[in-house]
Amino acid sequence: MAAPDRVALLRTLPLFVRFPEERLTALAAYLEPLSFADGAEIFPEGSIGDGLYFTASGRVRVTKNLADGGRKDLASLGPGECLGEMALLDAVARSAGAYASGQAELLRLKRDDLKSWLAADAALAMEFFASLVAIQSGRLRRTSTELTLIYDLSSLLIEPATTPASLLARALERVVPHLDGEWSACAYAYNPYNEEMDLAGAAGKETFGPEAGALPAKTAAEQSWTDDRTLTLVLRAPKKLLASLSFRAAAALDESRRAEAARTLTAVSRLLTSALENLDFRADEALRRRLQTRTNAQGF
Repeated sequence: MAAPDRVALLRTLPLFVRFPEERLTALAAYLEPLSFADGAEIFPEGSIGDGLYFTASGRVRVTKNLADGGRKDLASLGPGECLGEMALLDAVARSAGAYASGQAELLRLKRDDLKSWLAADAALAMEFFASLVAIQSGRLRRTSTELTLIYDLSSLLIEPATTPASLLARALERVVPHLDGEWSACAYAYNPYNEEMDLAGAAGKETFGPEAGALPAKTAAEQSWTDDRTLTLVLRAPKKLLASLSFRAAAALDESRRAEAARTLTAVSRLLTSALENLDFRADEALRRRLQTRTNAQGF
């Protein structure tokens, strides 16, 4: 990436938006270009951080290791976003890992190079760290909101539910108020007897057309954006369609906000998938017990 392009990228970042052109030009000279293939590790969780990364193109998944060996996605970052800010303050272990999602081009700013850049202007250093604190506070707020959403939904899922439709309707009432901005949503439960989708519930001000209740194709993706404000999620068990959800923002979303919404709502859909599978299993067990009781009664 040429020097003017690096300066232009820095100019898009909240960390550097107020700094004069000559200071950004000086900083751009320190940036190290890096290229990562899809799925490549940018840095692992627990590694000692040595600097900040800027996303020039592509996307980056920020993940947290789970006890069962899997990973939970914490964020999806696109062009103009940065990651690893805490490594600018001290050589501490990274609290999460980062991986390329598709081909990704990044720029790395090492901690010692940043210190050299800031040493030339004390006022600039104070403004930089004030911006850094603001960014960290914003990310903490988003994480807290998501944790509250998951807790609220989880507390619902341990309550008894009689039908998939009632479970989905109550879930929408819990999820929509936690989303960033104004959203509407609808849910459809799969009816295996007529192979159609039955409306389970809706929330928010907007109404959805008949396409929201169409039977998803067998090859339909787990999540897909039908436009820049409408996300459709398909919930499936290993051998069975369970439900579909549609969420619509009141205003168009940019790529970054779509990625964050998709990440949060995909986590919601997976919780609901597990709850619907459990409900389906209990219904099958109850049916088997009734049939067994009837068979035993007829045997006497």
